[in-house]
Amino acid sequence: MGKCLVSYSHDNVIDKLIKLNERIAVHLTNDEGKEKDLIWCQRLLTDVKDSGLVPDKQEFIMANLMWHKYGFLPTERKSTEENMWKLIDSMLTQENPTKIGAIKMYRRFVNSTLKEAKEMVDAREIKIKKEW
Repeated sequence: MGKCLVSYSHDNVIDKLIKLNERIAVHLTNDEGKEKDLIWCQRLLTDVKDSGLVPDKQEFIMANLMWHKYGFLPTERKSTEENMWKLIDSMLTQENPTKIGAIKMYRRFVNSTLKEAKEMVDAREIKIKKEW
């Protein structure tokens, strides 16, 4: 979604969410995490259509993460993980860091437990602070 949504036009957002919905559906198996992603995307799409408003910044970040997550074949997983960490790093280093958002993003991407996601984000935060 990213660069294509710079103007945040309502119709453009709807088009991108429809495409995201299709991307997730193509990758859908009996994986509960992917099913949750599909439900989230469908709810967001319905909300945007019904309200006439565009998603907030956090929803754009989540949609962008899913766009990257479901845009690659399993053989391209490393590239997808790099994109996930770039997004998480940006969330942890922005003017008003959002650790909770980073944890949610990690969970959505990896389908992990809350504890595991918090530990991973905590470790990433330490890595950033110590400039490793």
